[in-house]
Amino acid sequence: MVIKTENINTFTLNTIDPDHIGLVVFDLKDDYSCLQHLHLTNRRSFYTVIYLISGTMQLSIDGYLSKLECQQVISFGPGTELQFPIEKEQKEGWIVLFEKPFVTARYNDHVLHHFNFLKKQKVEPQHVPFSEGLGLSMILETMQREYAYKHPDAKDILRSYLHIFLGTLGRSIFPEAIVGVKNEKEEKVLSFERLISEQYAKERLPSFYADRLFITTNYLNRLCQERRGKSAGQLIRQYVLLEAENLLIHSGKNISEISFELGFENVSYFITFFKKKFGISPDGFRKKNSKMSRS
Repeated sequence: MVIKTENINTFTLNTIDPDHIGLVVFDLKDDYSCLQHLHLTNRRSFYTVIYLISGTMQLSIDGYLSKLECQQVISFGPGTELQFPIEKEQKEGWIVLFEKPFVTARYNDHVLHHFNFLKKQKVEPQHVPFSEGLGLSMILETMQREYAYKHPDAKDILRSYLHIFLGTLGRSIFPEAIVGVKNEKEEKVLSFERLISEQYAKERLPSFYADRLFITTNYLNRLCQERRGKSAGQLIRQYVLLEAENLLIHSGKNISEISFELGFENVSYFITFFKKKFGISPDGFRKKNSKMSRS
């Protein structure tokens, strides 16, 4: 299924594989079929993890060009704007696509927040040590065989393998991304980030989030500085600015509509807020990025 969202196609896994079970695994050495869909500018309803073993891959991520090289991995959460320019170069590697309900059917709704590398803010390639890459490839080969087998109990087995794959990947490329349940400080910050994604358009004060987390505002700020190197207010503003960038680059909404969607009281305040960060007005930012995408 392809859902038209303003000027952007939103792909579901049905677009990639009508017989999917909430997860799809592609071996790039043997199957390029998923790239026939993903090369179009799209916003996906599923998570995407690309592990490239050999070759290179050009990508456009939220309007910014990036290059994936051998022994690198990159991942995206749903909603990231993605495009793969068509390339003829032979590649080896894996693409794993999965929906949130596929994971949360066994684990709790917050499990994916433990993997920071899946967040929209973390869309840069990461190097995978060769020794760790061998283990990842073994897991993915097993997943691909299980997926192709389509046994009645495949879902349960693949959920377990996916969780192992994400945990192993996080430990390999971003050690601090995998957090033990006993790490209460990281759990609090993850809960704070999750609340921001749900409430940022309505609530901008750190005190609101501190109350929801049953801690003081001062303690929330200390946790954020310790775990993320930024204050609670800075993390909130960072999320709002990221959403503003996405809407300006990828939606057809005017500045007033974007301002309203992001929860600003008036357009002037939104323009001042945006310009303070980027040194350019929202309209100027949109025009600049429009020119870059055409060049």
